[in-house]
Amino acid sequence: MEKRIYPRVRKLYLVSYVNESEGRGHSPVSMGRTLDISPSGIRMEVYQLLTIDSIIELEIGIAEDRFTVRGKVVRVKQVDERAYSIGIEFDEPQIGLGYGLEAEGPWDNPP
Repeated sequence: MEKRIYPRVRKLYLVSYVNESEGRGHSPVSMGRTLDISPSGIRMEVYQLLTIDSIIELEIGIAEDRFTVRGKVVRVKQVDERAYSIGIEFDEPQIGLGYGLEAEGPWDNPP
């Protein structure tokens, strides 16, 4: 059984992100989509390779709210020729994000 402080929610949200490890002026804004999300981190699908320990700034739209969070890439898995599943651990828990996720309910169940 997983030992998580916050439950993961499996819902689709669009995410824009910048790889701050490359420098703000050098890294364009890119898009991805959530696979699962919690107040402590996110797993998302992206179409560019990111490396472990990259620092990422994300903007996540949930309902009418926008959440800007920073985190570090902790997992990368290539899922096909063009897509990668990445895990990002947020710098600090995003309690407000958790409230936004609860307000969105009901949560999707994993397949």
